[in-house]
Amino acid sequence: MKISMPKIVGNERLRRRLRDDVLGGTLSHAYILEGPAGSGKHTVSWHLAAALACERKAEEEIPLPCGNCPACKKILEGKSPDIITIGREDKATIGVETVRRLREDVHTLPNDLEFKLYIIEDAHTLTVQAQNALLLTLEEPPSFVRFLLLCENTQTILETIKSRAPILRTEAIDPAQIDEHLCSIELSARSLRDSSPGEWRELLLSCDGCIGRAKLLLDPKVRKPIMTRRQLARDFLDACITSRERASRMLALASAVGSKREEVGELLLTVETAIRDLMLLKKEENAPLLFYTDREEALALSDRIAAATLIRMYENCEEARCAVTIRNANTRLTLMELFLRSGMVRS
Repeated sequence: MKISMPKIVGNERLRRRLRDDVLGGTLSHAYILEGPAGSGKHTVSWHLAAALACERKAEEEIPLPCGNCPACKKILEGKSPDIITIGREDKATIGVETVRRLREDVHTLPNDLEFKLYIIEDAHTLTVQAQNALLLTLEEPPSFVRFLLLCENTQTILETIKSRAPILRTEAIDPAQIDEHLCSIELSARSLRDSSPGEWRELLLSCDGCIGRAKLLLDPKVRKPIMTRRQLARDFLDACITSRERASRMLALASAVGSKREEVGELLLTVETAIRDLMLLKKEENAPLLFYTDREEALALSDRIAAATLIRMYENCEEARCAVTIRNANTRLTLMELFLRSGMVRS
C-alpha cells in the first residue's frame, strides 16, 4: 500500500483518508480540518496540496507526496502562487470583506498547477456574514478550486458550511512519538531529556498530543508557567489528603494561585485532569495517564483516597472552574471555598 504523507507524525487515519481520496479521485472540493493549536493542521494542509500536485503519485512504490519532484518542492517550500493562505491579519475575526476578495480571486485561473487551494486559517473566527458569503462560493466553486478551513473547533461554523465541507480531525499524538520526533530534529529537546528527564516527561504530557505545542514548550519561558501550574495541582491534592498543617497549606496555595480568571481556570482544569487519573487507576492500574508521569506515585495516591471522595473533589473543582470562568465569580472567594471543602478530605 502506498505510504501517505510520511513526513507527518501520527494521524494515521487522517493520512490514509486523504491518500485514498487523492488517488481515488474522490477528494472533496472543501474540507473542514479541526484540531487544537499546534496539532498539525497547517502541515497536513501543505502536504495535501503537495499530494495533489505530485508528479509521481501514480507510482506505487513512491510515497505520497514524494517530496522531491518540482511540484512538491515548490509547494512544500511555500513558493507556489496557487496555494493561498487567508488569515485574520491581527484582527479578532475574519470579516465579510476578506471573503468577498476571495470570491473575486477564485475565478482567476491557476498559475502553474492544475488547481488552486485556499487555506483559511482560524476558520472558527469567520463572522456569520463572512460564512454566508463563503457559502455562495462553496455551493458552486470553479472546478479547479479547493478549500481547507482550519479551525480549533466547529461549534461556531454554520451547519450550512458543514454540510458542504466534510469535517476531518487531527489526532492526538502518542507521547512516545513526540519524544522520538522532537529529539530527532531539536537539539534543545535532546538536551532537556538528558539533563532533566522528569521535566521532559512533564512537557510530553503537557502538550496535549500536539507537536506544535511541544515545540513551544521547549522554550523555558513558555514552559515555566505550565510546570508551576502542574506543581500547584500536586500541592493541592497533597494538601487535601495530608492532615499536617492543612489549613496553613491551603492558605499558602490560595496566595500562590493568583487572581487572573484564565490562570485560575487552567489550574482547576489541571487539578481535574489529575483527579481523573486517580479515578481511572482505581479501575485499571494500566490506564493511560494524562497528568501523572510516575505511575507508581499515582497508584499510591489513588489508594489513599476513596472513590466517592475523588468524585466529590472533581465535582467541587468543576463547579469552582465554572463559577470563575463562566459566572465571573470572585476568584479569591471561590478558591477559598473550594479549599475549605477540599481541606475536609480524609484519607
